[in-house]
Amino acid sequence: MRIILIAIYIILYFILTLPFLLIGYIIGLFSKKAQYKYTLYFGKIWSSHLLSMAGTKITVTGLENIPKGPALFIGNHRSWFDIPVLFKHLPNSTGFIAKKEMKKVPIMSWWMTSAGCLFLDRHDVRAAMKTMIAGVELLKNGHSMVIFPEGTRSKTDDMLPFKQGSLKLAEKAGIPVVPFGISRSDYILEKNGKRVKPANVQLNFGKPVFLNELEPSEQKQSAKYVQHIVSELIEK
Repeated sequence: MRIILIAIYIILYFILTLPFLLIGYIIGLFSKKAQYKYTLYFGKIWSSHLLSMAGTKITVTGLENIPKGPALFIGNHRSWFDIPVLFKHLPNSTGFIAKKEMKKVPIMSWWMTSAGCLFLDRHDVRAAMKTMIAGVELLKNGHSMVIFPEGTRSKTDDMLPFKQGSLKLAEKAGIPVVPFGISRSDYILEKNGKRVKPANVQLNFGKPVFLNELEPSEQKQSAKYVQHIVSELIEK
């Protein structure tokens, strides 16, 4: 029953917010910065309402570890609900690196683009390189980004290996990596996708990692280094 209510909510949300999306589009004709803030504001409202309807309670630690400037947030990915959980608690100027398939979703793709999200095609090297270059520019201009370095959601309790290339954004932009661990977000939606259940989700942020300050041997294996930190932030 809860999943039906959430599905109805999502559909009604997009229908009722069409006028606001139109306003956002018009704002963007005059100021992309104002459009960006406007879109993020509604994104946080959407995330809060969705999590409340799912009966999700979230405990957050380590918010003091989030720097005032731009950062690359890197952590584990267990559920579709990871995105609203993070979106609700991250700084206002934070976008996501999303899979290219999301770009085909009507309305959602426009909203994501307006919110500073980028779409990554892992199977097209040239397209992926363009996305990374765009990401570096966003980071240099003060916008933070979130990337799930496993490449996809893990279907077991173990994380998939972090991809070394996922840290290139931080290296090229000269910004810190902020590791995070999400626990029990996969409890919200059953694996068969037929039922949404209340869950107590834990979101822990670790201390910033400055890749250029690591030992040479650690820099070569920086993905493994950060993954170890993330594993310590996940509640067992």
